[in-house]
Amino acid sequence: MTSPSASPPVRPAPPAPSPLPAPEPAPRRAAGQAGGAVYPRRSLVLVAGVPGAGKSTLLQRLFGLRGDEERTVVTADGARVIDSLQSRYRLAPALGRIPYPLWRWVVHVLHLVRVAAALHGGGPVVVHESGTRRPVRMLFALLCRIRRYEVHVLMIDATPQEARSGQYARGRRVTERSHRAHSRRWRRLRTAARRGPAAFVPGARSLLALDRRRARELPWMRFTSGTGASAAGAGNPCPAPPTGGEAGSPRAADLTPAQPSPGAGALRGADTMSE
Repeated sequence: MTSPSASPPVRPAPPAPSPLPAPEPAPRRAAGQAGGAVYPRRSLVLVAGVPGAGKSTLLQRLFGLRGDEERTVVTADGARVIDSLQSRYRLAPALGRIPYPLWRWVVHVLHLVRVAAALHGGGPVVVHESGTRRPVRMLFALLCRIRRYEVHVLMIDATPQEARSGQYARGRRVTERSHRAHSRRWRRLRTAARRGPAAFVPGARSLLALDRRRARELPWMRFTSGTGASAAGAGNPCPAPPTGGEAGSPRAADLTPAQPSPGAGALRGADTMSE
């Protein structure tokens, strides 16, 4: 969950990808393959990254979200896509006159309640979450264990400068203090994630780390029967670039083959739900 500034929410037009400060080397790809991600249907996919890393942009592109929804979005293949901004827009008519910092915690609570409700459906759940709050990661692990879901982590690894640029591009900025705290915790997570997915979320089955460029190039996310996850066509996924002066980075870990399901999860026009 992000911590936006105190200004009232303004529903954006679908954003274009945020420009990077400098070009990066092209990632290695296996020739002739598509490079998407495949997960089991009974999965919670945690799309993690600091505020401004590009989580909402990725969800909008992969699942056809507009960016102004007030409810969990259900795709044509039954995946529930949950962005914390949906909770803020849902509460804004009742609480929008109050300074946002005073009701931010309500947004956070509603976001977690919606995730818990989505796990009762039995289908795939894709969650927008910074990942930098340990109690939230522990809660997701517990909920998935109770509901017998697999946890898979997709890290969007942005530098603090890229994340700040992304915040300005989307028109929602966190405070400098919050930005530093998220960045500091993220660096610790990157180091821990080298030990494997379970170091990020207990019990996690896979972890795929992408820099912002590779996140923009991820063409699809699909769900299929079976267990394990695969990064189809990515070969050995490239590690994300070093952040904050650290050497190395997390890698895609414990990815096991799975066959893609037919067709990407296209959004049905009026297919939303209320928990």
